[in-house]
Formats: sequence, structure tokens, C-alpha cells
Amino acid sequence: MKFTITSILLSLTLISNAQIPDWTKSTCDGTEYNMRTELNRGNAVLMDFSAMWCTPCNIIAPETEQTWQNFDSGNNHLMVFGFLYQDNSFNISDCHDQQTWSLAHGITYPVFIDIEDVLFEYADAYSTNGSVGFPWLLLFLPGNSEHPEEYLAYKGHDINEVNQILQDVWTPQLGINEITYEEKTLIKIVDQLGRNTSYKPNTALIYVYSDGSTKKVFTME
Repeated sequence: MKFTITSILLSLTLISNAQIPDWTKSTCDGTEYNMRTELNRGNAVLMDFSAMWCTPCNIIAPETEQTWQNFDSGNNHLMVFGFLYQDNSFNISDCHDQQTWSLAHGITYPVFIDIEDVLFEYADAYSTNGSVGFPWLLLFLPGNSEHPEEYLAYKGHDINEVNQILQDVWTPQLGINEITYEEKTLIKIVDQLGRNTSYKPNTALIYVYSDGSTKKVFTME
């Protein structure tokens, strides 16, 4: 039976914030990132708040990874950060959960656990009714001539809308004509030992594409 729970609402108190809240988080491998540092470097920042039990979160996770890859994994001034809230049993996520999540969706961008502090602070700042539904995407852009200070460009649940803003607003700001989306097709599926196989649920697989890229996939049924 497939896992079909979609989302819940977090009841939070709405607090007005004039400045983008800062945060410092470390991934499970010990790499540290800071929100203010990324914005000061001129990077756009996409924050993806997700939970393992959330079906829409599982659906958009590979698409968020593709957005990351389209910007050459951060080299074109976009940083993507995953904030994994809970596991399938609604427990606070741990490093094992993060590894399972990243493997299942082929995620290469940084993913953090133990993120309640950031989640609640940003919900206080950017929730309009005191509630947040997962997945929750926040896109921040550095300042420019029209916006002297960094600003929230998008909040919502649609990665396609995020991509549209990146295409129409962020790439012109960078002096890039457009984001290059390469057409690619699935060539083969292999297991963890490199042996050719077919699709299997509840099994870690590697999808190999025509452009040479690979994606690790794990589908729970």
C-alpha cells in the first residue's frame, strides 16, 4: 500500500519581522552554512521545508534537485537548502532519515535535520494566517537596483512557479539569457552493484540518463 498522507498544518503565532531571519545550520557530514553569508555572496536562496510522510514533498523533491542542477549545482549563484522536519512516523528527523531521503530522491543539495527553530521562525515571519503546509518553498533574492535589499520573491508550494521566477527575474539579473534545460532520456537502471535491472519498489536503484547524469531512486510501496 502506498503512503498517501499529504500534509498537515502547523499552528504558529504570527510575528512581524522586518528583516530576513538569519540561521546557521550544519549538515550531517558537518558542513556549516549560514543564510546571511549566502545572501551577502550574491546568491539566491531556495529553502525547501519538507517531511518524509508528506506525499507532495516526495513528488517535488526530485524537481527541486533538478532546479539545483539547472543552475550547475550552485555555481550560478543559487543555493538550495532542504529542511527535513519529520520522518514517516511523525518523529523529528535524524541523520539516518536524511540519508534515506536524499538517496530516495537523488538529492545532492544540502539537507538539514533538527530544523524546528528555523521552521517556526520563518513561519512567524512569512505565514499570513499562522499556518504552514508542506512542502513549503521560500525563494529569496539578493538586492538589485529595483530592490536595494534582499527580499522574499516567492512563498508557496509550487516548484514550477519558483523556476519561472528564476527564469524571468533571477537569470536576467545575473546576465544570463535563460536557464538551459537539457533534454535527457533514461538509458538504463542498475542496482547498487552496477548490474542492469528493472524498476523495483522498496529497493535502492540508480537511474542512468543519456546526458551521463545519474539519479539514485528509492520508491516506497
